[in-house]
Amino acid sequence: MDNSVRYRPSFDAFLRHGACQLQDFAGFRASPMKIAYLARRPIPSMQAHAVQIVTMCEAFGKLGHELMLYALRGDADPATTYARYGVDQRFGIEVFPRVRRFKKTRFAAWLLRHKFPRQADLFFGRDITSLAAASLLGRPLVYEAHTIPPINSYRWRLLSWMFARPNFSHLVCVTSTLADLHREQFPALAGKPVLVVPNAGAELPVSPFGRAWPGRADTIQVGFVGRPYPGKGIEMMVDAARQLPGLDFHVVGATEADLHWMTGGMPTNIHFRGYQPHGELGAFFKRFDIAAAPYGKQVMSIGPADNAAITSPLKLIEYMAAGLPSIVSDLPGVRDMVCGGDEVTLIVPPGDLGAFVGALRRLADDSDLRTRFGKAARQRYLAQHTSTARARTVLGSLENVRG
Repeated sequence: MDNSVRYRPSFDAFLRHGACQLQDFAGFRASPMKIAYLARRPIPSMQAHAVQIVTMCEAFGKLGHELMLYALRGDADPATTYARYGVDQRFGIEVFPRVRRFKKTRFAAWLLRHKFPRQADLFFGRDITSLAAASLLGRPLVYEAHTIPPINSYRWRLLSWMFARPNFSHLVCVTSTLADLHREQFPALAGKPVLVVPNAGAELPVSPFGRAWPGRADTIQVGFVGRPYPGKGIEMMVDAARQLPGLDFHVVGATEADLHWMTGGMPTNIHFRGYQPHGELGAFFKRFDIAAAPYGKQVMSIGPADNAAITSPLKLIEYMAAGLPSIVSDLPGVRDMVCGGDEVTLIVPPGDLGAFVGALRRLADDSDLRTRFGKAARQRYLAQHTSTARARTVLGSLENVRG
């Protein structure tokens, strides 16, 4: 029995058409495509990758393409996804039901047996197993890499096989470091485009805050958005709050109870707001005078691996979209976003508390500097880092391949 959950706001006919003939990609660029986005991630969820996936789906829809997102069942009804992330209903969602003993191959088998729209013009996504399965249908496919599997692992060998397929179009990497690693490890990529396209974000709606703000009046408010993992920057926020009692610090995305791995008491001028629906973050950004992403030398996430070299910080894009002056650690993914042009953020060495505190003092003491950095950040966002601009870049290198 098919236990999947469907939510299709506008195109129930997505799967009803007969199989389409594979066309030249020039034709695909000239007219709307039917895109199947293969994610194998819980939607919706509290994780940052859910934000990235949903905003990209909306961006493809804004460009006129029909898109169906194939994902895992998240922590709520998939129909709540649009309001939760503040996006328009420009795409549909098919979710694989949660099971106790889930395997990656089960998601691919579910897609092959029941869900793949065999008339799709393009398969796009970040799940290696399901994309490899989709490649057997002969349609063009694009893989978006946010990490790289261990050498000679199952997923690494599957990638190598998929890159050699004649219908593999191109690789999208969120950082230049990831692009270099893929070129070095996969000879099958020779002659095929490898794009470096940092993460992008949508503008967040600004609604009334609706709650008592814990910060002091006439005090600079420093904000941080992120999950409670070592190296993400929360520990730097806590230490900076101890050294700068005249500023108020706010951590959105974690509670004090989440920081059981940290030692010592919390200073009174730091406030923990816990997880907030992504569509409501704009109200917090409106209250911040300065935004921060003070990553450490090692950046941890759900798994045990250090992601500092390949992190593409979505929060920086959202700070820029809100026109906030920000302080960010010098990671390769940050340089990919802000290199060249006007200064858009203050960059400090990873894990350097003294440099972070100094940058905070500099921005807190100079309102003109905050205004200048905020305007430059907003202009850079509009010029390069909107979701629709990223979607155009991602689809702009489609090769003329045949299945």
